[in-house]
Amino acid sequence: MHKIATEKEKLLQKLIMNYHKNLNNQILKISLIYIMLSIGWNSIFQWLDLPYSRANLSVLLLCFSVLSIVLLFFRYTDISKKFKTHVVLLFVIFVGISLYFGSGYSEAWSYFLLIPIINSLYGERMLLISYSLLGLLSLSIVSIGFPMNSYFLADNIDISNRILLYIIVTTFSYLLLSKLNMLYDKQVNTVIDSMETTLEQVVQSFIVAMEAKDLYTFGHSERVSQYAVALAKQLPEYQDKQKLKHLRLCGLLHDVGKINISEQILTKPAKLTDTEYEIIKTHTSFGAQMVEKIEGLKGLKNGVLYHHERWDGKGYPTGSKENAIPLEARILAVADAFDAMTSTRAYRNELTTEEAFQELEDGIGTQFDPNFSQALEAAKLEFIKIHSDFHDPFDELEKITSFL
Repeated sequence: MHKIATEKEKLLQKLIMNYHKNLNNQILKISLIYIMLSIGWNSIFQWLDLPYSRANLSVLLLCFSVLSIVLLFFRYTDISKKFKTHVVLLFVIFVGISLYFGSGYSEAWSYFLLIPIINSLYGERMLLISYSLLGLLSLSIVSIGFPMNSYFLADNIDISNRILLYIIVTTFSYLLLSKLNMLYDKQVNTVIDSMETTLEQVVQSFIVAMEAKDLYTFGHSERVSQYAVALAKQLPEYQDKQKLKHLRLCGLLHDVGKINISEQILTKPAKLTDTEYEIIKTHTSFGAQMVEKIEGLKGLKNGVLYHHERWDGKGYPTGSKENAIPLEARILAVADAFDAMTSTRAYRNELTTEEAFQELEDGIGTQFDPNFSQALEAAKLEFIKIHSDFHDPFDELEKITSFL
């Protein structure tokens, strides 16, 4: 879920690059088959002296030679797929010009119409525009500069209609490109949606496993995630929906490492010993190791690992201080502390929301980021609403009953 927009872009680029690679190979293979067929077809008619061919075999052999060089170049050199695409499209224009002069076909100019059609198959707007313009320029030059051959004389009307038809075909090719891009987006969105759903299911499974060990903290992960998002929305760095989704997952999994802590320690009704407290502190490092091993959750590591660090450097597990602590972890530290203070534990009663806010304010500049002061004040009403929603006794009973 981390940076889904970026992942979507990467996935889209990977899809396009693989598609281009396959399309390049297919175009060259089809060209090879067509050229060899044309050479064989016209050779037979000319050898048998039958009146079915006017093609210039030397031009067709030139196309075959150039294609062979291109295929060998692609096979034995390590060049980018993007560069290969440009080579293929330039070859298509070269073939169009060659067939205009060497096919012996009175309407040989129509081969140029394949250029925008083939360009559109790549699904890239700039490729279509640039190479279609290059194809139009080539068609205009050969039509105006060489309007006559042994079989047909093109006048100005013919030339203008050629250009008009080329523009019409290019326009329809642009529509084909748009449709292809829609299919790209649909395919990528399907993959991303599936990824998001899978990650949500993985996260929910972790939460169930965590909270099953300690009913006193039932709902803690969800509340922390909501408090964190409420605070983050007041910060300029979190005005992007995808970043808020990422933070929400961090909040849900911030205590995932407690799966590795025994229930006797988690639910102990008295004060923890120093040894037990050191064991509790390992949940940050263990949780970070867990999410780091799961593809799609790696980006949550900072929030899970550093959410118990303090602004003054007296936190754990690394003792990082101030801006060395990742921003998401600083946000989670506030959300985690607020929920801990306003929730009943086995060893103490909960504080009121006003008392908890006072504790947060007292910790600004020592435990918490001093830059959060205004954001916390702005998020205060939403914090109170989240607290109220989650502490409805009837709703809480329903959740626990459903869980059990």
